[in-house]
Amino acid sequence: MSGLDVKSRETSWRWIWVVTFAAAFAWVEMAVVLYLHEICFSGSLSFPLPLAWKNGELVVNHLMRVEFGREIAAFLILAAVACTAGRNLWQKFAFFLIAFGVWDIFFYIWMRLGAGWPENLLTWNILYALPLPWVAPVLAPLLIAFAMAAAGGLILYFENKGHEIRWRWFDWIIMFGCASLMLAAFWWDWKNIIRVPADPPNTGIPNPFAWWLYLPAYIFSVGYFAFRMRQNVKHWKANQA
Repeated sequence: MSGLDVKSRETSWRWIWVVTFAAAFAWVEMAVVLYLHEICFSGSLSFPLPLAWKNGELVVNHLMRVEFGREIAAFLILAAVACTAGRNLWQKFAFFLIAFGVWDIFFYIWMRLGAGWPENLLTWNILYALPLPWVAPVLAPLLIAFAMAAAGGLILYFENKGHEIRWRWFDWIIMFGCASLMLAAFWWDWKNIIRVPADPPNTGIPNPFAWWLYLPAYIFSVGYFAFRMRQNVKHWKANQA
């Protein structure tokens, strides 16, 4: 067996274990979310969130502060697993994309099996609470999760085949710019979601999602990534000829 075949088998096994971890971690995430909603929100998974304001300040349950830490810890856990699985920077980055994407996808699968939620892909969900509430129909984060898992898989595949992945500084700026626009779409309605005192009063019921902001950024980022990966493959083949 050639060295390349051995490397390919080793990478495949690491991919399998990362995916297995992400799916199992998603079950833990699902359980924590259900416990949290039961304790803080009387089991409700719908809007408006049962929040209260007093003297112009949001009254935050002490467990929500624990939740903020848990959200940060979840990212660190996924990053740690990716860094352990990857053999170089590109592999570590690819495994993080795969782990995060699979984790998010399976979170919704387990929620559907464990709690009968979401009812459909347009059901509203609060994804995270830091630094502002991330609120969107389930379809929006799922599209990103599938794109991340697919992008990580492509990077891992081409890197494993010995392709040189050339990613320039402005490629990062473009991709982070698109990510920022998508984040802005998640945060767009945050004042209404937490019912900041206003006249007329905010209802806490999500308004129509900012698809006009999200979709162009999502489509462009996916298309740009595919275009740059194709350029990388052509460059590699030209150097091999």
